Amino acid sequence: MPITSNSCLSIAYLLRYDDKNGDVIEEISEQEPLNVQLGTGELLDKIENHILGLSSGDHFELTVQPEDAYGDYEDDLVTTIPIEELFPDGDTVPLEPGDVVPIKTDDDEEMHAIILEVDGQTVTLDFNHPLAGETLFFAGKIVTVVN
Repeated sequence: MPITSNSCLSIAYLLRYDDKNGDVIEEISEQEPLNVQLGTGELLDKIENHILGLSSGDHFELTVQPEDAYGDYEDDLVTTIPIEELFPDGDTVPLEPGDVVPIKTDDDEEMHAIILEVDGQTVTLDFNHPLAGETLFFAGKIVTVVN
C-alpha cells in the first residue's frame, strides 16, 4: 500500500550530520519504530514529500539542507541576560552550559533556550533549534503503512 499525504505509518531511521564526521543524532529501530501520520507536522516536509508513494519494506535516503530542516543558525537568537531574569520568584538552581531552560515570553508562551555560558551575574542563551544551520542525512525504512 503506497504512502499518501494522510497515511499513518511506522518508520525506522538513522539521522546523522551530513559532514565528514557524520555523527549520529538519532536512531530509531525497526523493533521500536516511530509511528507518525503525514500532514501533521511530525516529520519535516522534505521527508514527507520524499517518502510519498513508498510502501512497507521500502528504504529511503535523503540529505536535507538547513533551509528545509530547522533553518539557518541566527546569531541574533543568542542573548545575554541577568541570571535573576531566569528566576523571577527568587529561587535558583545551578546552571551549566548545555542545559536547556524554559523561558516565558511576554505573551506567557514557553520557549526553550540552551545555556551557552554562565558568567557571574549573567547567562548567555541560545534560542536557535539545536540542529539549526545543520545539513542532515536521513536513511530509513518504511516498516508499515496504514491508509
